[in-house]
Amino acid sequence: FRPLEQLLAYLKQQENNSGIIYCSSRRKVDELTAQLQEKGFKAAAYHAGHAAEHRQQVQDAFKRDDLALIVATVAFGMGVDKPNIRFVVHFELPRTIEAYYQETGRAGRDGVTAEALLLFDPADIGRMKRWLQTEENNQRAEVTWQRFLSMAAFAEAQTCRRLVLLNYFGEARQQPCGNCDICLNPPQRFDGTELAQKALSCVYRVNQNFGLHHVIEVLRGSQSQKVLDLGHDKLSTWGLGKELSHDYWLSIFRQLIHHGLLQQDISHHSVLRLLPVARPILRGEQRLQLAVPRLQSAPKMASSKLAVQHYDRVLFARLRALRKAIAERDDVPPFVVFSDATLIDMCQKLPTDQPTMLSVSGVGQTKLSRYGDDFMTEICRYLDEDVPAGGKLA
Repeated sequence: FRPLEQLLAYLKQQENNSGIIYCSSRRKVDELTAQLQEKGFKAAAYHAGHAAEHRQQVQDAFKRDDLALIVATVAFGMGVDKPNIRFVVHFELPRTIEAYYQETGRAGRDGVTAEALLLFDPADIGRMKRWLQTEENNQRAEVTWQRFLSMAAFAEAQTCRRLVLLNYFGEARQQPCGNCDICLNPPQRFDGTELAQKALSCVYRVNQNFGLHHVIEVLRGSQSQKVLDLGHDKLSTWGLGKELSHDYWLSIFRQLIHHGLLQQDISHHSVLRLLPVARPILRGEQRLQLAVPRLQSAPKMASSKLAVQHYDRVLFARLRALRKAIAERDDVPPFVVFSDATLIDMCQKLPTDQPTMLSVSGVGQTKLSRYGDDFMTEICRYLDEDVPAGGKLA
């Protein structure tokens, strides 16, 4: 798994971009911050155990671009006005999909490409289960556990991750995003209609009153005491899927959930419910493509897509340095001068006169009169120099 190794490889690709790294505990935040600082990264820790003055200093430094990385618990992020956050990393599995969605949404608010990286260790599931055993309120522990399992299912998904999120929040979609790791490195597909029919039929036969693992037990022909006591060994779907492993069926069911055919009712012990779009599949009126379950996939080093954007990175670094100098002079955050999206557009359009500068996204008459000459001068100076390695051709 080697999460630190994966994180370091990822951060080296970021070209000093601003990012947030979320951890689940204060101890992990402090430990990871020290490790990153030791490797030469400008990182600071942020959690509720720090004094309010320290937290404010860290937050201000981050907004001014004096600090590239914040390593934080969920205490960081609410009300942070910094649109040029380029990536959010979850070093450990968040406890809910809602938290993950909210935290990743803090990246890319300026409209420029941003990334979310989730590092998932299956052992996180066991750690969460042990932690919940200390919870005195059994009902609350059960709901927390089921919501966490939804997050774990997202991490193990073989369906477009955006579709998983949208279906989780009740926005049924079928069109993949084309940007997530599943879309960019798709698993092998097969006609899963027959398996889907078996799975959906079994949910129906147990009256939509049981959870994932029990339905799989019935499909696999289990003779457990629970199955026998309920008479589920007499159902027509009992043993229909005995040739496939429990984990294989688990992947199939998760895909059906992520496709919006099934729903886990977390308010009622996560029993499986059929959704209306499952009917055409059950009736054989529609075919369904599923992913071949990846039951033993080797971990891959994280890689960044941010470099796919085409603009001169040497010039961008110079314009960003100019922006920071102006921001410090005017005592404002850098994004108030110009956003990253505006600097990128400058690198693409290379404005050296006022009409061209006004055509740059985010430049109006006010900002032209306030900052235009400084940026046009820097661009002209750059264009007059020899082409540096990695510049003007990126």
